[in-house]
Order: sequence, then C-alpha cells, then structure tokens
Amino acid sequence: MNRLTKLLLTLCVAMLYSPAHAQNFACLDCHDITGGAGVNDFSLIYAQTKPHHPVGIAYPLSFPANENFNAPNGQGAGITFFDRNGNGQPDSDEVQLYDVGGAATVECATCHIEHGTAPAPVPVRKPVDMHLRVTAERSALCSVCHNQ
Repeated sequence: MNRLTKLLLTLCVAMLYSPAHAQNFACLDCHDITGGAGVNDFSLIYAQTKPHHPVGIAYPLSFPANENFNAPNGQGAGITFFDRNGNGQPDSDEVQLYDVGGAATVECATCHIEHGTAPAPVPVRKPVDMHLRVTAERSALCSVCHNQ
C-alpha cells in the first residue's frame, strides 16, 4: 500500500473516531489499521479520549497569563521541554512538546517514549509506566504540565 493511501486511511480513522482531536500522523503512519504484522494499532485509543490525553493540540505558552499550566523551561531543535535535570537537553524522562506549524504541540511522544529511545533509569519502573516519560503514579505525569 502506498504512503498516500495509508495517509488517507489514517485521516478517515481520525475523523471517525475523534473529530475533536488531531492525531500524530508520524506515529499513525505505522500504528494504525493498515500497520504491518506485529505493529500495534493505536488509532482506536482515541475513540475513548477520557483515559488518554488528546494529541495535536497547541500547548498554552501565554505565561504568566495562564496559571493552570506550567511553563516549559527548555527549547531546542524544534522541541520545547520541561528540563527536569537542568542539562539543556530534552532527555527521555522529560515531557516534550513538538513544533507543529510554529506552535509547541502535544503529540504522542510528548508523554510516551518513542522507538529507539531508552527510558532513563529509575529505581522501580512499573509495567504501566514502561513507555511513559514520567510515572503516572500520583498524577506525576499530569502535574508536569497541569497545575490543577
């Protein structure tokens, strides 16, 4: 199947399952209904947006005007991030926002560690947290961006 056909199918899935939320098409190039053998289909996750954060939305960077969100403190190479260790680099255990059309945008890889990136070592990593940049325990992941 050619790339254009795959993109059109992905767009159809996005419109059917989540018209209010854009999808990260880079992830959905493979992780959709047309994915190959052994590739997980993530497109249906967005049919139930309540347990999962929406993607494709701009992060509100109008600080201090928006007191419900924390300000990211790192930026470079098209990534705005929350630099937890102060090294000036977007590390695998730091929440990252991606430049989409000039806006810092929440995408799949904002919270999830993408392929080929090892998670930072932690004392104990629960199975549910294996692909998250920050543990979900006690809303730690949510509180990186959200104040409330």
